[in-house]
Amino acid sequence: MAKTIWISIRCLNCREWLASQIFFSDSESFDTSVLFDYLASCPHCGKLTRSNKENFRAKFEDGVILGDEA
Repeated sequence: MAKTIWISIRCLNCREWLASQIFFSDSESFDTSVLFDYLASCPHCGKLTRSNKENFRAKFEDGVILGDEA
């Protein structure tokens, strides 16, 4: 179980990555979590974007990246 370094969300409007306000302590928590329609404000385009595991990615201290385009 590696600790989380960062989590980001891909904006569904402009396709840029933004930092997530949701945090998982480790890779197991990320794998077993259920995310559905979390709303985030994109700093790039200024619009709200919905997110779930399909447009999330997370990097862990062991170098593993999980999620979208991992």
